[in-house]
Amino acid sequence: MTDKKTERLFSFIRETIDYFLLRLEGVDKDLYFADRDKRNILDKSINDIILCLVDIAEECLKKNKRNIPDTYRDTILACHEFAGEIVLKTAPLVKHRNETIHQYLKVNWQNIMVVKNRINEIKEFVYKMEKLLIE
Repeated sequence: MTDKKTERLFSFIRETIDYFLLRLEGVDKDLYFADRDKRNILDKSINDIILCLVDIAEECLKKNKRNIPDTYRDTILACHEFAGEIVLKTAPLVKHRNETIHQYLKVNWQNIMVVKNRINEIKEFVYKMEKLLIE
């Protein structure tokens, strides 16, 4: 049995991934730096995606009566026994969220590209967690 919060998390992350990819179309490094609106949208989308991954990981840990670690990275890693090796690929993304949200502009474009290039791994994490928490 699932609760509405968990279902909303999965719906939100799917929508946000699609939104991020759509907003990224046709944007290169120069346009990212030149267009403040595009930059803000992409930065916020990364933040939302990664925080939602953490929220999903927390739900997994709660369901399995585990403690929730103090850091976002460790929270995702703590799901290793439930989701497997994919957590090792998604947990490092927290670093990119932290850099982006704290406005390290010189590395933000790189962070956008890392998240874009890891979308399949993010989707795999979401898929595995959804099977654990909903199905």
